[in-house]
Amino acid sequence: MNRRERRNVEKSLGLHKARKNETREQKFQRWRDNRESGEMMHKDHVTTTQKMIEAQEDQKMSDIIQSLAEHISKRKNIPVMDAMLEAQEEYENSRK
Repeated sequence: MNRRERRNVEKSLGLHKARKNETREQKFQRWRDNRESGEMMHKDHVTTTQKMIEAQEDQKMSDIIQSLAEHISKRKNIPVMDAMLEAQEEYENSRK
């Protein structure tokens, strides 16, 4: 909903008339409440975004380790699960 549509909906609901009759203190309180709710929404958005980024990084790391494990298992003719441990150690050593 864009600004024009929102304004028309507010007008049809009579919110503009209610705002005109607000006292100064009520207006300031409404602004404070809007700011606080906006800050809370922003914090939620930031934490959600951080969690998504961390999940993507974990998936990328997991894919790299899986690929290394497949190469190690083919090279050394060992089961993939054993190669997974070696791949994880190799990956951690390469990150340092």
